[in-house]
This record gives sequence, structure tokens and C-alpha cells, in this order.
Amino acid sequence: MSTTIQITNGLSPVSETTPESSPGPSPKRHCLQGPQYNAIEAPSLGGLAARACEKCRASKRKCDKKLPFCDRCKRLNAKCHYVQDITNNANNQGTQFLIYQPRSLSHDALFRAAEPLEGVTASQILSLISTTASPAGHPQVDWRSAINAYFYFIHSWFAAVHPTLFERQVANLVAANESPPQSDTPSSLSNGHADQSFPATNSNTSSEWHSKTVALLIVAMYLNTRVRITEEGEQPIFDETYRTVKRLLSSLLLGCVGDPVPSIELVQCGALVALYEYGHGEVVAAYQTLCQTVVTARVIDIKPGHLADSGNDTIMLSIEEEQSGCLWWAMFILEQSIHQDERAKGLPFLLESPSRNTLLPETPPMTPPATQDENGFPMSPPISQSPIRHLSTSVLRSSEKFGGFQLSAKTACLFHHAIRIDKERDSRPGKMPLVATYADLDREIRETTLTLLRDTQDWESTLDCFAMLVSALFTLYLPYLAILEHATDSVSSTLAKSEELKTALAALRFACQMSTDISCKLNADFEATPRSPALLCAPAGATCYFVIVFYSSACRIFPEEYDKCQANIAEKFESLRLFSFRWGIAEKMMSQLEKKIGVDRNHYLKGSTLKPPSYAMCFDFLRR
Repeated sequence: MSTTIQITNGLSPVSETTPESSPGPSPKRHCLQGPQYNAIEAPSLGGLAARACEKCRASKRKCDKKLPFCDRCKRLNAKCHYVQDITNNANNQGTQFLIYQPRSLSHDALFRAAEPLEGVTASQILSLISTTASPAGHPQVDWRSAINAYFYFIHSWFAAVHPTLFERQVANLVAANESPPQSDTPSSLSNGHADQSFPATNSNTSSEWHSKTVALLIVAMYLNTRVRITEEGEQPIFDETYRTVKRLLSSLLLGCVGDPVPSIELVQCGALVALYEYGHGEVVAAYQTLCQTVVTARVIDIKPGHLADSGNDTIMLSIEEEQSGCLWWAMFILEQSIHQDERAKGLPFLLESPSRNTLLPETPPMTPPATQDENGFPMSPPISQSPIRHLSTSVLRSSEKFGGFQLSAKTACLFHHAIRIDKERDSRPGKMPLVATYADLDREIRETTLTLLRDTQDWESTLDCFAMLVSALFTLYLPYLAILEHATDSVSSTLAKSEELKTALAALRFACQMSTDISCKLNADFEATPRSPALLCAPAGATCYFVIVFYSSACRIFPEEYDKCQANIAEKFESLRLFSFRWGIAEKMMSQLEKKIGVDRNHYLKGSTLKPPSYAMCFDFLRR
């Protein structure tokens, strides 16, 4: 709701909610009304104030002094008011000025300062981790442990944070604030009450600002290590910690085009918050957050590397270029996962499609260290000095050995091509897409899958890659299933008449077999040995949904396969239940399946022996 502020005799307003009908002299008030302002004195339109507005003065930024409000405040959607001697203004009749305020922020302590984060310290931001609502009697997680857990469980498939550069950032943060106060509680940041919660700070140095954005990034990293369900019950997911980070991030992203120039930590934080929202089933919110983040990334020129015109693929990139490329690819990977969800299929792509000369990312290895230093940080293994071989997206997985995150980016490219085909294909009922148009893509997806199966020793480390490859096949071929199910002729006759349907059915069976085999192994491993589900990656659960949809239709299309289909559906529900311990999106998928195709999860899970992990196990990042 917009409000107006009455200023008389050059004094600051006592209240931000002074009504327009407040007593006092107001001769000949001529006000204009419009969609961009509530009320402004007619003579002041288009004029200039005698001095900068209070927001620009407080933040020491250049102000254009425009009336009714300056361009900078308009861009930031911020309150804009001027304190000046009214006799120095063009209006010398003593007329009161009504100053524009886009919306009332007086109830929210986080946004009452001239700039986001101005009234908050880095230690207060970090305290959101150490005091997050832990069950009574359980140890709390500090921010150092959160960093370690992130690099163990998330970094391998979502390398939005460059480990080497981040180590320097944390060192600077510790140097700036040697002893973060552990007594501050999340409520001091998130309850939005009186200003006493925020110690006054007059320092606006870039180092202090940088420490705060690094602290915000650390909390975003921590969010993605949280496990949803333990033996002690369901843990809070969209709690005050998440809401505080989201509100701070939103206000920072809102002003990304202005000054100061946004830091790369802000983009990293946005990517991680979007991942958190997607992972817990808020797909549209994740798309919105990613959209704001991509805009900020473009402002600071975050992009992947590209091969030179000569085609030489052994070029060297600086560590900053590596960081930029990895962050871009992390956002790209997340966007593909978002677009495969039915709730986001109509939304446009945010990032451009990689070209054949686009370089796949690579980061220094992040092997789980055997020991920690005195501050609880992992002691990183020595990094090889040999040059990294940078590969482009045109390189086939079957012909080269890929690094860990390179492989994730490569499979995301294949997934992206499948999603783009799905978005652009003819959607008219009964219109059959032509398999021949994407035969090369189909071939590369299958070859990559088989190569991974042959070379992979640790399935969990490449779970995201398998998930994207399998999901790509489902994206390409699931439309054929409805054609086959509603055919008027017998199934055998229909298949005999159409090579297109034969190819599609073979591809779907291949995808289902791959997904089911992986699920069988994961389910068995978790049943045999208690372990933390924190290592499960969010996108992998999406394939379970597609497999259940296929087998539910296959039960009707091929009655002779009914028992086999039912067993496979039970296996995939078991996987979804396992993923629901970690990520909320798995729970939403089970609910969608019950509503869309009428399956009852309890029927398929009645024999399940999977148990939620203990609270301690969920946050013991050293336990694999």
C-alpha cells in the first residue's frame, strides 16, 4: 500500500504514516493522481530538489534530485524523501510537499535501512545456522560444518561455488570477524520487530559488505544440506531461516542493476536458493528466483567459456573464468530440471542454449579429506598442477574421459535438447512427432548411458547424470505412449504398422530398465546399511515419477506384463519414499501420482522396510 509523507518547514517527518488530512496550513493544495504516485504537489513535478534525497545521502550515492522522487529510489522501489528548507524551493507559498513512498516498510526491520544488509552483521546472518530449530538434546550445526557438508553432498553435481576461491572468501570472513557471536538467534533477524535486534553499524566499507554476502551464501549452502525427515520427525524446511535468506536475497537482487555492482556471491546464493526451492517442490518459486539470479548474472557477465575459432580445446582459463563458467553451468543444470516439471513446461528458457564451441566446466577436485584443521575446515588434498583439458559440448562421452562436473554439464546439454524438442513439437491430439528428427540425439543419450554404466564404480556420484539421461528419453518418447494406449487396433497390429511407435516403446523400456536398476541398488544399499540420505541429489527423484507413469499405462497396454509392472511401480515408490526423507519434491510427486493416475502409495509401500535416518546421522557429513 502506498503512503505519503507530509514535510513542513524543512523538518524530517515524525511519522511515516501521516495522513493526507493531517492538521496544518495547506493553502491551495493542487495534487495530481496517477498510477506511479499517490499525491505530489503540482509545481514540483519535473523540478529538482535543493539537495539529495535522504536515502542517497545515507548510502553516499549520487542522486539526480528529481521530483517527485529520484530515479535511483524508483529503481530500487524504495522510499524517497527530501529534507530541505521549503523557502529554497520553487514553491514559496508554504505549500506542503507530499513525498512518494512505494509501499510501507516500517513494519519490517530488515528493510528499514537505507540499503539491504545495512543494519545486519555477518555474525547475525551466520547465527541463522547455529541456532536453527534443532530437536531438544541434539547438537546444533555450526556454519563450518555446514560448509563441509555442502562440499561433500552438493558440490559434485551442483558446483555453483568454486572451492578454491571460496576458501579465500571464508578466510577473509574469519579475519573480519574472528569470533561470530553464537548468542544471536534467528529471531533477531527474522521476526521483523524492533530495531533493538540490530546493533547499529556505521561502517559501509566494501570488505564489510563482502563479509555479509559471503555469510548469506554460507547460509544458502547450509539450507541445501538439510534433511527433511528423520526418526525424530519432520524437520522444518520453509522456516524462518529460509524466509529470512529469501527476503534478503530478493531485495539485493532487486537493486542489482544499480550500485554497488553485485558480487558473484549474490549470484551463487540465488542459484542455491533456487535449488533449495526446486528440491522441496516449489518449482514455480524456484523458476522466479532463478530468473532474478540470471538477470544479476548477466549484469556481472557470468558466462561459460568458448573455444577459439581455431578449435583448440587445450586452452587455459583463469581461476575466475573457471568460477564464472561453473556457476553458469550450475544454473543451466537447474533450469533443465525445473522445465521438465509439468508446472513449468509453459515457461520460457532463461539461459541460452550452449553452442558446439561452448566449454564444459571443470573445477579443482573436492575429494573428502581425511582430516580437518584446528578450525574444523577440511584439509584439502594437493591440487595437481597439470593443465586441465577443457572439453566442448560437441565432444562425445564415449570418446573422452570427463571430469565430474563436466559430465553433469554434458548430460544437461542432452537433456536440454530433449526439452526444447518437447516444447516445440506439435501438441495437437493424435499428432505423432517424427522420431527421425532426433535420432542422433537418441543415439548419443543411449551411448552415454551405457558408457556410464560401464565406467561408474560409485553410482551415487553420478546419480544426477543418470537421472538427466533417463529423463531426456522420457521427455522425447512419453507422448507416444498415449497414442499407443488409445489406438483402435490391437497393440501388436498398431506396432506392426508404425516404426515410430516401435522405436518409442523400445526407448521407454530402456529408460525404465536403467532407472529401475539404479533404484534397486540404492534401495538395497540404504536398507542394508544405515546411512545419511543427504548424498541424494534432488533431480534424481524426478525420474521415478516418469517410470511410474509408464508402468501404470503398460499395465493396461500389455495385460500379460501386469505383475512385472506392479513390482516395478513398488520399487519406484520405494525410491520416492527414500528421496522424500531428503527432498520435499519426492513427497509432492507421490501426491501428484495419486491424483493424476489414481495409484495408492500405501498399497505399494506396505512392504517397505526403509526407515528414516536418525537426526545425528543426517548431519554427520563424514558418514557416507
